Amino acid sequence: MDLSFPNIQRKFFGAWRTSDQTGQQVVRGSFLIFFERFVIKALYFIRTVILARLLFPADFGLFGMATLTMTLTEVFFQHGFASALLQKKENVEKYLDTAWTVALVRNVFLAGLLFFVGAPLAGQFFDNETVVLFARALSIVFIISGFENISVILLQKEMRFNRKVVYDLSGVLAEVVTVIIAALFLRSPWALVLAIIANRSAYAIISYFIYPYRPHFRFDWGKAKELFRFGKWVGISGIVLFLVNQGDYLVVGKLLDASSLGFYQLAFALGTLPAVELARSLGNILFPLYAKIQNDRQLLNTSFIRISRLVFALIIPASFGLAVLAKEAVGFVYGERWLPMVPVLYVILLLALLKALDFLINPLFMGIGKPKVTTVVLAVQSVVMFSLIIPLTQKYGMIGTGLAVLASSFVAEFILLLKLRKEINLKLRALIKIVALPLVGSLTMAAALYFSKSIIFPNTLPIFILYIAAGAIIYFAVLFVLDNIFGRRFYESLIWIKKNI
Repeated sequence: MDLSFPNIQRKFFGAWRTSDQTGQQVVRGSFLIFFERFVIKALYFIRTVILARLLFPADFGLFGMATLTMTLTEVFFQHGFASALLQKKENVEKYLDTAWTVALVRNVFLAGLLFFVGAPLAGQFFDNETVVLFARALSIVFIISGFENISVILLQKEMRFNRKVVYDLSGVLAEVVTVIIAALFLRSPWALVLAIIANRSAYAIISYFIYPYRPHFRFDWGKAKELFRFGKWVGISGIVLFLVNQGDYLVVGKLLDASSLGFYQLAFALGTLPAVELARSLGNILFPLYAKIQNDRQLLNTSFIRISRLVFALIIPASFGLAVLAKEAVGFVYGERWLPMVPVLYVILLLALLKALDFLINPLFMGIGKPKVTTVVLAVQSVVMFSLIIPLTQKYGMIGTGLAVLASSFVAEFILLLKLRKEINLKLRALIKIVALPLVGSLTMAAALYFSKSIIFPNTLPIFILYIAAGAIIYFAVLFVLDNIFGRRFYESLIWIKKNI
C-alpha cells in the first residue's frame, strides 16, 4: 500500500468528499469549533476570575454539591439517543419525534425526582441543609431542557458548524452575563444557580430558531428500540463516566468540606484548561468524521496519528509551562485566597494529558460503532479509582484524591491503547513518535523557565506574561530544530491541514 504523504492526503479527504465537498467542511468546521471553544473557555475563564474574587471557596463547593446532586439524579436515566442519531449514516428525521418525546417525559420525571428525593438525600449525604435549597432550585433546569428542540444535534451530524457555534455561544453568553451581574448583587452561590437556569433557557429558546425542524409529541416503540440498541451502551457509559469524572468531587465533598471541594474543582478547571479543552474540541468533530471512514482501518490509523501529533505538540508544553508557573498563575488569576489549591494542581496537570488522550481515542471507538469498548474501560477505571480514592483522600487530602484519579486514568488509557492497537494496528513506535519531540521541547522550556526564576522572579503581571512568551518561543524553537532533524513530521501534518482548507 502506498503510504506516501500525497496518497494519504488524497485518500483521507477523498473518503469524506461528497458533492458538497465534505472534506473542506470538516477542516473549516474544525477551525470554527476551535474558535468556539476558545471563546467559550475565555468567557468561562473571565467569569471564574471575577467570581473567585467575589465568592469564597466554600461558595463554589456548595454549588458543586448541588450540581453533583442534579447530575447524579440524571445519570441513571440516560438513553443515549443523541449519540445513536449521530452514529446513523442515513437520514434520521423520522426518529426525532420519538427521541424528543422520550427526552421530555424523562426530564419532567427527573425534575420531580430531584426536588422530592435527590435534594433531601444530598443534604444528608453532605451534612449541609443549604445544599437542599440549591438542588431543589436546579430541578427547574430539567423541565426547561426537556423542551429543547432535539434537532439541534443534526447541526453536528450535517457539519453545519457555523450554526452550531451560534447555538453553543448563546447559552454561554446568557450564563456568563447572568452570573456576573447576580454575583455583584448577591455575593452568594445563588448567582451560580441563576446562571445555570439562564444557560438552559437560552439553549431551549435558540434551538427553535437555529434549525427548521419542529418536534411533535409522538412515540414510536419500534424506532425507540432501534435507537436504544446503540444508545444503551452510551447510557451505561454515562453512569460509569459520572463515577470516573465526578466521583472524586463526591468523595472530596463528603470526606473533606465545601471549601476543599471549591479548591479542588477550580484546580481541576485550571489544570485541564490547556490540554483537555483542545482535545475535547477535536472530539466533537472526530466522532462524525471517524464514522464516515469507519470501514478503512488504515485510514483511521493515519488520521489518528496525524491528529494526535498536532494536539500533543500543543498540550504538552502548555501543561509543563503551567506547572512551572503554577503558584504565580493562581495568585494572579484567582487571588491569594486560592493558593491552597496549588499542590493538587500539579497532579491534575499530569492527569490532563491522559484525559486529552481519552478525548482523542473515544470518538474513534464511537465512530466505528463500538461504544461498548469505552464503557468497559470506564468501568475498570471506576473500580481502580474507588479502590484507591477513599484511603488516599483520608490520608493525603485533595492530593490523595488527585493521585487516585491519576492512577485510574493511567490504567484506563493503557487498556484503550491496547484495544486501539487491535482495531487500527497502532504500533507502540508510532505512539512514541507522537510525544517524543514535544516532550523534549517541553522539558527544555520548563528547565529554562525554572532556572530563570532564580534570576528574575515573576512577581508582577508584566514579568509573568513575559515568562509565558519566552516559554512559547523556547519551546517552538526547540521543536522546529528537532522536527527538521527527525523528518519534519509536524511540518508535514501542518501542510496536510493547510492544503485542504
